[in-house]
Formats: sequence, C-alpha cells, structure tokens
Amino acid sequence: MASLSIRIGASLAVLLALSACNANRSRFPSLAIRPAERAYGTRQQAAPTPAPSAAATADLPTRVATLREQAAKSHARFTAQQASATALITAAKGSAPGTDTWSRAAIALAGLTSARGEGMIALSDLDRLLIAATETAATGPDNDLKVVALAHRDVAALLGEEDQTIAALRDKLGS
Repeated sequence: MASLSIRIGASLAVLLALSACNANRSRFPSLAIRPAERAYGTRQQAAPTPAPSAAATADLPTRVATLREQAAKSHARFTAQQASATALITAAKGSAPGTDTWSRAAIALAGLTSARGEGMIALSDLDRLLIAATETAATGPDNDLKVVALAHRDVAALLGEEDQTIAALRDKLGS
C-alpha cells in the first residue's frame, strides 16, 4: 500500500516536471544579456564633469552672501516668533491635547517650524555649492571652498540653535 502511494506520487511529480518544461515561453522575458548589461560589463567610464567656468566662480561670493542674508532673515523671523510661542507653550504645559490652550501652543510651535523653513532652503543651496566647491578644490584652487564652507558652517549653526529651541519647546508641550 505504501509503495503504491510512493509510485503514484513519483509519477505525478514526473508529470508535473515535464509539463513545466512544455510551458509557453513567450510569456516570460528573455534571460539573454541586454545591451545595457554589455555596456556595464565593459566598465565604460562616465564622461568627466566639466570644470566650472570663471564666470560661475566669479559670482559665487554674491550668491553665498545672498544665501547668508536669506538665512539671517529666516532666523530673525524665527526669533521674533519664539517669545510668543514660548509663552503659549508655557501656558499650555500640563493641559490635555485638544484643549484650546494646547492647540494654540501647538500652532505656535508649527509656526516656529515653518519660520525655520526658509533657512533650510538656504542651507540646502549652500550644500550644493559646498559639494561643487569641494570637487573643484580636489583638482584646483580652494578659494571657493573657503568662502562656501564658512557660510555653510554659520548657517548650519543658526539652524542648529533653532532645532534645539524647537525640540525643547516640543518636549515642554509634550507633543
């Protein structure tokens, strides 16, 4: 009885295996090497990036100064809103989420986060400039890198202060 079950099971397994070999292959993609895979396999080098033009580096100090000014204005708006947000959050301390005082404090906290946004945009633009200046400095002069790195550090420090303020107020509010 057991040997009969084994024979039937083995026969079914063989039939299933043979039917899989006879499947319609047009439904499946080819496993042949594609042209993109051939190009990848030859280790073709990417075209070198062109060096920045003199005009691009000539206006760099102006662009960096504009981004610094944008971050400074954003920080001034943040600082102007900080006192009222702190007062609202202090008044809402211990209140339940959803109450009027808690909602006003949460809105003030969101306003601070929003005020921080323009400074983040300036920092992201400085990030791009810093990457380009670093690449240029790797093969040439580092004048651009010095200008951008200093501005990047200063703007990042302003945003770091804002991040700490927002985190402290969020903890105080309990959200």
